[in-house]
Amino acid sequence: MSIEALAEFIRIELLDDENQKIGPDDDLLLSELLNSLSVTRLVQHIEEQQGIIVPPEDVTLENFRTLNAIQTYLQGRA
Repeated sequence: MSIEALAEFIRIELLDDENQKIGPDDDLLLSELLNSLSVTRLVQHIEEQQGIIVPPEDVTLENFRTLNAIQTYLQGRA
């Protein structure tokens, strides 16, 4: 899943703001751009799109803090 696809999902589905700028290294969690509910929805979307199950113990700041971190996590799962 590309960084662009992740950013688009976050902008449109989670933030309802197509114009929101999200850089690959922007902190999604500590900036409060995403909250626990939106992270849950993001994980569900990733699971559906990638055909994988993301174990709860993998939903960490390290893996989901930025778009780059999410992409790195997903590449490690491939």
